Amino acid sequence: MVLSNEDVNFDIQILALMNEIPPKSTKYQFAMTMADRIMEENARSGSSDLAKVNRFALASAFSRTSSLLYRSLQQSHWGGENGAWPIQILRALPLGSQLDPYIRGMNMFVGAVIRFVKYGAQSWSVGGGLHEGMASRSRGHERELASEKLAQELLWLAGKLRDYEAVDEALAQWSYASGLASACVGSSSRVKGLIIKIIALLSVELSKESTRLPREVKFGMLVLWLPLCCHAGNGFSYPTLSGFEKMETERAIDEVLLTLPASDQEIILTNWIQDFTVSPSDWPNLQGSYDRWCQLTRDIAAVEFT
Repeated sequence: MVLSNEDVNFDIQILALMNEIPPKSTKYQFAMTMADRIMEENARSGSSDLAKVNRFALASAFSRTSSLLYRSLQQSHWGGENGAWPIQILRALPLGSQLDPYIRGMNMFVGAVIRFVKYGAQSWSVGGGLHEGMASRSRGHERELASEKLAQELLWLAGKLRDYEAVDEALAQWSYASGLASACVGSSSRVKGLIIKIIALLSVELSKESTRLPREVKFGMLVLWLPLCCHAGNGFSYPTLSGFEKMETERAIDEVLLTLPASDQEIILTNWIQDFTVSPSDWPNLQGSYDRWCQLTRDIAAVEFT
């Protein structure tokens, strides 16, 4: 069987439709079920060409959805056209939750000044200001829903890439996704929780694939995404990962670190300990990895000075 453009385009089209369907649409589950069925039928056919179609379509969808999530989070962080301060980012910092009401008050003041200048003193009224404020909050809520939907799609896609033995595509993409990793630190707790699930899934797969993945992919995955893990518990009202999943992820990270040179371990672990010590979360605890790296550097220093 020859792989045709029609086969590839059909799979990509059904996955792209998922991005376009509004979060509250009743057709969303329909599109996801259809995409799942098509890929499952491709896999059951036993055709290597259709297996490639699945992997290519999923990798393309993962890349597209990651980009859409990044843009959505950028809009949420900076308050769209109103230029609000990035409250979600402040929440991720130590004492950020305590500063939240003060920052919200400042945003209201700054927003009022901007509207006053933009529309003029004569056109400004209390009723108009309240109406615009309600509309702004509504837009912000819609952006959060859109970001959450995209994060859910990414989690689903990551699972499918794992199931169809193409998770190395997601690992390669996220090892260079510095913008998305930074934006996710300041995302809402629900979005952050979904991203943590993706990181846990990819970390476990990274440890399995570490023997054949380039050093840059392993380094990028850990150095970019560990900061989000350290701040994972801030603002959560429910456990994102089970105790077993946390232990499994920590073990996977440790195994990947073992495959990296001491210089890479130094960068990853020194960044980790800075984030871990100021975060209210007790996960991921990489103290064992950190102690081992310290001993490794002592041994190297001892050899150099003898």
